[in-house]
Parts: sequence; C-alpha cells; structure tokens
Amino acid sequence: MQNSKRLRMLGMAMRAGKVITGIDLCEKAVSTKKAKLIILAEDAAQATIKNFKNKGLPVVFVKDKFELGKSVGKEYRSVCVVCDAGFAKVIQESEDTIC
Repeated sequence: MQNSKRLRMLGMAMRAGKVITGIDLCEKAVSTKKAKLIILAEDAAQATIKNFKNKGLPVVFVKDKFELGKSVGKEYRSVCVVCDAGFAKVIQESEDTIC
C-alpha cells in the first residue's frame, strides 16, 4: 500500500483527536490557525486542491479519496488537516511526496 506509514500515523492522529476532515471544517481550522498540515487526495477536485495548496501550510498528497477516508475511519475524504505539530512533522517526514 502506498503511503502506509503516513496513513498509519494519520490514523493515530485521528484517534488522538488531532485530525479534522471535510472541506468546510478544514477551511475553518486553517483560517483559525489550528491546522499544521493539509493532507489532500490526489483525485480531489482541482478547485479543492488549488484552494488548499494556496493556504500557506505544508501539503501532503495521498493516492485517493478512499485511501484517505479509510485511514481516518470514514468512507472517503478529499481533505484532512492535522492540528498537532508533532503528528504533522512525523506525517510529513514519513514519505517523499511532500509539496
């Protein structure tokens, strides 16, 4: 599985209550400066990708919406944000696909 360590860490962060999912909630977390890292699915809508890439935060991509959703215990997700600097750092460093 692509990004397996990254996705395991994302799942741990979710269980710790440090991940927000869903476009509206993620935008709110970014605007209130709670978000430390943005995680996008490669098959998310281009408008969503463009919007979140321009937020001034590190962005990490995963294979697709279903893989991202599965890692956080949901059916599928286009975007998640990590709200903990420690988890964000580990997730960023776990793979080479960082933007």
